[in-house]
Amino acid sequence: MKRHVTRGLVALGLMTLAATVSAQSVPDTVEVRNRKDGTTKTYSGQLKAGPAGFQVFSGEKLDKASETFAPDDILKVSIGDLPGVERNAFTAAKVKEDKKTAKDYTEANDGYKALIKPGLAERSKRHLEFRIASVKQKLADDLEGDAWAKAVDAAILNWKEFCDVYWAAPGWELWPAVRAMTRLQIERRKYSDAASAWAKLRGAADLSPEAKLEAGLQEIDCRIRGKEYALVASTADDLMKTVTGARKERLAIYQLAAKEGGSGRYQEGIDKVKAEMDKSKDPSVHATGFAVTGELYLAAGKPRDAMWAYLFVETVVNQDKEEVFKAVSRLTEIFEAQMDEEQAKKYREKIKRSRGTL
Repeated sequence: MKRHVTRGLVALGLMTLAATVSAQSVPDTVEVRNRKDGTTKTYSGQLKAGPAGFQVFSGEKLDKASETFAPDDILKVSIGDLPGVERNAFTAAKVKEDKKTAKDYTEANDGYKALIKPGLAERSKRHLEFRIASVKQKLADDLEGDAWAKAVDAAILNWKEFCDVYWAAPGWELWPAVRAMTRLQIERRKYSDAASAWAKLRGAADLSPEAKLEAGLQEIDCRIRGKEYALVASTADDLMKTVTGARKERLAIYQLAAKEGGSGRYQEGIDKVKAEMDKSKDPSVHATGFAVTGELYLAAGKPRDAMWAYLFVETVVNQDKEEVFKAVSRLTEIFEAQMDEEQAKKYREKIKRSRGTL
């Protein structure tokens, strides 16, 4: 009789173990864009960031690595099981977040917080903290006026606290965290803060050369928008050692703008940037060129000329949604300064609509 009971308990234990393994076997699902032809591909496994790049690892021992891809080519991540996190509770919070109402965002925030417990694995804790900061940002994005400004400043602080914890030990979440934080800083016209964030990311451990290069370009872009021309040279010189293709052409434009802008020769800088970008047929180079001429026109006190440059980025060389967002943000600023409330309101609405696409 005891043998039957023992066998039954063993069988029950094995069934419980199997159920536990099954419950924890949901992988991350990662949708990635092919930059060359625009097609997408979906990977299943565990998304990681490392010196080789962003990759999805699969297999029982997570030892089968996918091809590497740039962080900005990741379109969507559906997170799988997190060690020590109850799957149903996490899913319930994510469902709330996806409903996109203030009430649901608040409930999602509470749900994620409740899942953070002492001794939780770092990967799980990091992702839950990432989700909490993301929800707080989304709550801020839905507000307007002074309430929006106050909430955005708080959201920036949330992202900064998240990044400060993980600069030295980044997971894949650090890149979209910096993207989100700097987007808010750009809206608040805190270009120096945004540049500093990209500079820190460029120096973060375990990021690939590809990611560090993009972070460097973003840093330089923000330096120029913040008129910190003198801080561009060292970063640009460092990047020039390895950069190729369209990025090298964009970097050359940034260098011209920084050199002439730093000397107060804005019109000369504009002329040189236009001549430089006309050498290229790449739309990303032209988007950078027109954006930079817009910045130099603003620095020269010519907002109307700047307006036309930004409009060209928005409506013609508009393949890069991040570049378009920056242009729309500047256009909003220009229309507000000109007391053109009709256009300012129109562009504030454009900003609000585009936030969800970034």
